[in-house]
Amino acid sequence: MKKLYYLLAATVISTVFSACSLKEDPIFDKSASLRSDENIEAVRTVLQSASNGWLMEYYGGLSFGGYNVMVKFEDDKATVASEKWGNNHVAGIGADGKVITTTSHFKLEQSMGTVLSFDEYNATFHYYSMPNNPDYTYEVADGLAGDFEFRVMKAEKNYVELRGKKNNHKIVMTPIPADKTWESIINEAEETEKYMSSRLYTLAGKDLPEGKVITATSNGGYRSFVFEYRDAFDQKQTVVAPYIVKADGFYFYEPKEVDGLVLDGLVKGTTDDYFVFRNNANLQLDTYMPTLAENLVTSAWYQVYSSVGDYAKPYWDAMLEKLKTYGKNKDEVKIYWATIGLTDDKLVSRMKTGEGEPKWGFTAESLNDGTRIKFNQNSTINNTDGKKYRKIGWDKILNCIYGHTFDLECDYQRRPTWIKMTDVNDPTNVITVYSTPTYFMDDPNYYNNLDK
Repeated sequence: MKKLYYLLAATVISTVFSACSLKEDPIFDKSASLRSDENIEAVRTVLQSASNGWLMEYYGGLSFGGYNVMVKFEDDKATVASEKWGNNHVAGIGADGKVITTTSHFKLEQSMGTVLSFDEYNATFHYYSMPNNPDYTYEVADGLAGDFEFRVMKAEKNYVELRGKKNNHKIVMTPIPADKTWESIINEAEETEKYMSSRLYTLAGKDLPEGKVITATSNGGYRSFVFEYRDAFDQKQTVVAPYIVKADGFYFYEPKEVDGLVLDGLVKGTTDDYFVFRNNANLQLDTYMPTLAENLVTSAWYQVYSSVGDYAKPYWDAMLEKLKTYGKNKDEVKIYWATIGLTDDKLVSRMKTGEGEPKWGFTAESLNDGTRIKFNQNSTINNTDGKKYRKIGWDKILNCIYGHTFDLECDYQRRPTWIKMTDVNDPTNVITVYSTPTYFMDDPNYYNNLDK
């Protein structure tokens, strides 16, 4: 009996091992390596198939919005052009009216799928992903938070979808028609953006429920709307909607729900009084033409040293001289930016320096139908840093603004990129302020070895 038991056990074990040793039918006819190589070559073929290049809807940090980037792939080289983001961006249209291009190496490789990598420095393309971006003063480490390596999600003759390997933002590419110039893409976007821009919009239309009040403003001059409304508890709520500009209007990065309404992009249309939504023609954004005085007090405006007139410049120079030894170890303290306008629902002048963020309040009076403004000090709004910096000369700088009345002019009243303020009593007291974040000092050498 015991022998029979061992015999049966041996038979079972033998059967199991025999079963395990049988060759199974392969799931795929080709090895993983071969499939990967074939996929890479298929993607390469698609990328090189667009004779006039691809129009890339490029998104870095979503708060900045999207930008039109043109890319032509030939052999192992990519020729790139782009809308111009900042002063130091090698992009846009040159003085000769031709688009500015740069060419560098690209590669396709396997890394959990096919990855497209712009692996050689390209002044146009890597500007969006470079740290210490000279035109963006906030996030030194991340810059504009763009990508230069992308996972290829889909590659077809008329459509390529990528995902940033680091930030995972969706990037779409479509072939540029053969009769479309790269210059026209940039020029048409610029024209549309100017036509549709407004400092303030109000939601309207048949599908807006009675009693709902929803406004939209530009997010610091970037390509993203900030929608604002009051919830059932009368608390302010905001929704940010990034977008990219095309010839026929704004396209949102993705649909956004705002107080129960789904909104997705705006059509340029035939009037700049309002713009209807792409997904619902019964909803629209009405534009509003603010006065220049309103523009100044509804957002923060950036001062630049080179745009300060002769009246105030000596006071800036005096404070800058003191800042050379103002640090804890007698080292220099840098001024990164200086603003005047609305911050955290308060009217203040403020600075960002290597050691603190001083601020000091003011009130403003609109005169002459908003073409003139008078500033007065509001000393109830301040902070400890503000008091410290007033002692080393900031008080004299503020006194060039507070207590003075200025005539105002700008480049485009609906949504100015700059406003020039000229003292009605002294034309040497002139200050030009800018809507987009700007370093206070123009000289890039000033910011060498940035304070951490």
